Amino acid sequence: MLMARDGNCDDMQKLHKKWLKHQAFMAELAQNKEWLDKIEREGQHLIQEKPELSPLVRQKLEEIRQCWLDLESTTQARAQQLFQANKADLLAQSYRSLDQRLGQMEGQLAYVDCGHDLATVNRQLKKLQNMEYQMEEWYQEVGELQAQASAVPQQTRAKETVAEQQAAVEARMVRLIEPLKERRRLLLASKEVHQVGRDLEDEMLWVQERLPLAMSQEHGSSLQSVQQLMKKNQTLQKELQGHLSRVEEVLERAAIFASVRSPEANAVHVGHEQLSQLWALLWAETERRQLVLDAMYQAQQYYFDTAEVEAWLSEQELHMMNEEKGKDEPSTLQLLKKHLVLEQTIEDYAETIGLLSQQCRQLLEMGHPDWLANKHTIRLEQQYWLYQLNREVDELEQWIAQREVVASSPELGQDFEHVSLLQEKFTEFASETGSVGQERVTAVNQMVDELIDYGHAEAAVIAEWKDAVNESWAELLELIETRAQMLAASHQLHKFFADCREVLSQIEDKHRRLPEVRICQSSTANTSTLQRLLHGFEQDIQLLVTQVRQLQESAAQLRTVYAGEKAEAIACREHQVMQCWKELLTSCEECRLQITTETDKLRFLGLARDQIMWMDSILCQINTGEKPRDVSSVEVLMNYHQSLRNEVDARSQSVMECIDMGKMLLAARNPAKLDQVVAKQHELSVKWDKHWEALQQLLEVHQFAQEAVVAEAWLTAQEPLVSSRELGGSVDEVEQLIRRHEAFRKAAATWEERFSSLRRLTTVEKLKAEQSKQPATPLLGRKVFLAPQDAPPAPPPSPPRLPLSPKGREMITERAEVAVMAEVVLQEPNRDRLYGGPKTFRTNPEPQVHTQTVQLECQMSPEQLIQARKNELPQEVWREHTERRERRTLERQTSSEQEGHGSHEGRRRERDRHRLERQESSEHDTGKEQSDRREVSHLPNGLPEKSSRPDRPRARDRPKPRRRPRPKETGETTRRSRSAPAQSGPAAPQPPTHSAHHEGFLFRKLDIESLKKSTNRSWVNLYCILHKGGLGFYKDAKNTATAYNNEPMLNLAHCHCDVTNGYKKKKNVFTLKTKDGSEFLFHAKDEVSLVFFKTAMELDGN
Repeated sequence: MLMARDGNCDDMQKLHKKWLKHQAFMAELAQNKEWLDKIEREGQHLIQEKPELSPLVRQKLEEIRQCWLDLESTTQARAQQLFQANKADLLAQSYRSLDQRLGQMEGQLAYVDCGHDLATVNRQLKKLQNMEYQMEEWYQEVGELQAQASAVPQQTRAKETVAEQQAAVEARMVRLIEPLKERRRLLLASKEVHQVGRDLEDEMLWVQERLPLAMSQEHGSSLQSVQQLMKKNQTLQKELQGHLSRVEEVLERAAIFASVRSPEANAVHVGHEQLSQLWALLWAETERRQLVLDAMYQAQQYYFDTAEVEAWLSEQELHMMNEEKGKDEPSTLQLLKKHLVLEQTIEDYAETIGLLSQQCRQLLEMGHPDWLANKHTIRLEQQYWLYQLNREVDELEQWIAQREVVASSPELGQDFEHVSLLQEKFTEFASETGSVGQERVTAVNQMVDELIDYGHAEAAVIAEWKDAVNESWAELLELIETRAQMLAASHQLHKFFADCREVLSQIEDKHRRLPEVRICQSSTANTSTLQRLLHGFEQDIQLLVTQVRQLQESAAQLRTVYAGEKAEAIACREHQVMQCWKELLTSCEECRLQITTETDKLRFLGLARDQIMWMDSILCQINTGEKPRDVSSVEVLMNYHQSLRNEVDARSQSVMECIDMGKMLLAARNPAKLDQVVAKQHELSVKWDKHWEALQQLLEVHQFAQEAVVAEAWLTAQEPLVSSRELGGSVDEVEQLIRRHEAFRKAAATWEERFSSLRRLTTVEKLKAEQSKQPATPLLGRKVFLAPQDAPPAPPPSPPRLPLSPKGREMITERAEVAVMAEVVLQEPNRDRLYGGPKTFRTNPEPQVHTQTVQLECQMSPEQLIQARKNELPQEVWREHTERRERRTLERQTSSEQEGHGSHEGRRRERDRHRLERQESSEHDTGKEQSDRREVSHLPNGLPEKSSRPDRPRARDRPKPRRRPRPKETGETTRRSRSAPAQSGPAAPQPPTHSAHHEGFLFRKLDIESLKKSTNRSWVNLYCILHKGGLGFYKDAKNTATAYNNEPMLNLAHCHCDVTNGYKKKKNVFTLKTKDGSEFLFHAKDEVSLVFFKTAMELDGN
């Protein structure tokens, strides 16, 4: 718009440049009209797709249209303004251009060329006619320029200039009128002369074409052939009679032009005489041939009649030779009658024979050609053939001598174009000479052989002529071959020099383009652009490789042929080309190394940025974990944390590649990103180890709490049997009580190892003990319900020795202890059940406090003790515990109804495995416990109780090898602790988040694919993994690295999941509709799995 509104027209020297610039701007504006139409179409399409944006889109389109109209009007006004300002200059320029064209025409008219043949004269006349048309157009152009000049403002200098140029142009046009008329007159006269010469040539050709027919010696060998020849000759006579007027007209015109004395008139005179002679000869030969054919017709007619008479006589002779005499009188009489008729016929035919005899005598008297002496005819024919052969041999030898002059020329050309032209002309000469000469030599040899075979009297002379002609022809062919080889060698030499110049120019052009590639390298940051530029440049150079190799081969061949100065010139030019080529390759290699280094740098920066972003996301996932409430939730967190570790290990190779690349690029002074990547990797590894250790500690604490609950439940169940006062009223009852008591003792012996493991210190307790520098007390043996006056002062907190930051370690330890102690207090079994009542005792660092506590608890009933514990605990903890217990009871009932025998067997095997591990760890530490045991406690039934040392590590505290999380099906229960009962239900599932992780087997059927019915709608049992907003399908749980049929992960964003009530063939079926129109049917094994997958998919979809 600014260019269209530029109104500075004061500088007259720049008016033309401004006009050209404005013309280019108008062309660009016309090209951008398509862009405006495209925007209009896209706006209308957007209005149709999104009607809610219609007002805004229409407003924008109207603004664009108005702006475009303003731009066009402004551009037109600007063009008119520049045209008015530049009108005088344009007029002067138009007059100058017209004056130049008139000068060119004047120069063309000054060169007088009347043409050497009719075609050239016709071209000259056509060219002259075009000049006249141009003059008429220039007359009109001068009139238009005069009209425009009258509208020029009265500016002194411009007006005078235009007037001067106008006068000069008009004067020059007037001067050109006479030369044009004179040129037309000369060309018309020359055309008449050449036309007469052409007509004479055409007529002579016409006569020569028909002269062989008139001079033909074929007279026919039968009556029919003679008749045909007579018809042809009569036709020829009629054609000559019809063409007579044309020949007389041409001869008359030729006689008129021949009367003028000029070189052209002499040629016309010669043509006139030749045509007259040929026409007279043709006419005479036609008449002579007619006479000969008439005589031959009479002879052939006589021969034909004679042949008929002979045939009739032969037939009658056969009748006369019949010796049949008849068998009886009637037959004899019949034969006699036939013989009389035959005699009468013979007598009648005698007249015909007499006529033939008379005709024969007449032919002999007329002197018929067949009756003349053949010997004289043969002698004359041989002499004629000898003269004809002599003429042919002389003409052929003369033609061969002319060709030898051309073939022996020493001219080899001055440069490549000259030698190419010479070689092209010589190729045409050699082709023409070979074809025409071979035909002529073959014709002469054939004529010689025929004469010799006929027995010509001059056969020896004819043979000498044949040898001389063949020898001359062989020498000519040898000269042509030698000349062709010399021109080929010269062409190869000059082509080598021309190719060298061309290759050098291309190499210099590539040298000039190489800085452009380097400039693009410094101005762009896109590696693909740099690689594309370099690849294109290298492809261009690759095209030169073949040319350079061909130059080397050509130079090697030429050095073997030439010597001296030419050999030195060849070697010098080859060295020059190879030197420039090596310099170009070196420069290209340097540029490629620079671009490769820059590409590696940019790729490293991008890879480092991706790795850092990925590490940040992993760190965020590590730091944003929820607080676990039980063992199953801790195990879920540990599995998820282990999956993060697997992901980290999977990406470790790419991180190491990034680090190696950064080390390679350290020379480029770019270590910042490398340090950042290494630091972030170290931070990720340390953070994962710390979080993993914290999760292991949380798992150990929650396992302890769960085992304590199980132990309390067992003690509660066995309490009525121990506290019972029933002794039995009879022998059977006493024996039954004894058997029941024996069973209780066996069960107590089984549970002894569990209580021993509960007395061992956890990792958190050990850390606390190290912080307080005091002997650690197991959670189960610690006194919790102390009187306010008996409570020991709390030790000052000291930073734990966890591999975390001090602040993080305190927060994790405090949260874990608060949660665990709340559950331990609620789930702690009675002390008298563990230590054998008031009679048994344990060594405690605070014996008095312990004794008072035991006495206080012994005086209280179980109901009072539970109520006291409720009162001492915070209400929130108690409420949470109550809700958790009710939820677990409900889950146990549900799972016991739904789970089959297989799930119970799996849980029992898992529980037995964990129990064996704990027993092995307990047996391993039994010796140390017995040596340090100060006192043996007994249960109420008299069984010894094992006490554990505070410093002895438990089996769960030992380092365990990392195990890969086992994939679980939807209906499979979560992994229980080592002491969990078999009838315990599955843990409550965690509420799914945006990165929920769930997996299991589902039957899948693709019903609709991209809004069309799927071709394969069969049910397939697949292992499904729901993770981070995506749903993956696998063949089974062992092959989760490879997707089923290499299918991509199904994105659940904007997906709709619903239970299909209309599908009646199967139960527990739900549908999943994706955003691209596809629809899947999933069949779960039970309702719980159905609800769980449906809820997780809906959350991930939202």
